[in-house]
Amino acid sequence: MVPSLVAFPVMAEEDHTDSAEHTSPTEHHGESAHHFKNAFALFLGATNEHGHGTEPTWGLEYGRALSPYWTVGGFLDYAGGGQRNIVIAPMVVWKPFGGGFVLLAAPGVEYHNGRGTVEHHLYKAKAAVVDEDATYFVLRLGTAYYFHLGSRFGIGPTVNLDLVEGEQVWVYGVNLEVMF
Repeated sequence: MVPSLVAFPVMAEEDHTDSAEHTSPTEHHGESAHHFKNAFALFLGATNEHGHGTEPTWGLEYGRALSPYWTVGGFLDYAGGGQRNIVIAPMVVWKPFGGGFVLLAAPGVEYHNGRGTVEHHLYKAKAAVVDEDATYFVLRLGTAYYFHLGSRFGIGPTVNLDLVEGEQVWVYGVNLEVMF
């Protein structure tokens, strides 16, 4: 019923600057200092919805840093297989400690692509169910931890909980990001 949304990397911090006051997330690891406000990410993972199993999921995200602690952006996710859902949402990301750990909140819309009449095997009972096209409100709450790969790239394992129509759907995977 619910596809995945993506926890967006919040690696971008500041514009390019020569000021000694501003440090990049990678600077404390001895790498060169670069300051970026924008990040684009590719999500690869899976969506697990009770009664539907785990399905492959991919997504695209964009974020713009407002400060070292806050980023806004948006994403598009697609959960394939038996779910066939697309989620589109704006998001707010918070870095409570200013490092690689992030928390995400994203209210959005899920577009479910129905499959007509299908056999539903929930609780070992077989019943024909009409699976129609539908649109739902979705709220994603997520967390991730990002590791820098050089000054412009990052990787972040993510875990998200999507709340849709009273159901809980787990979305997990990895974000591969580029900052600019």
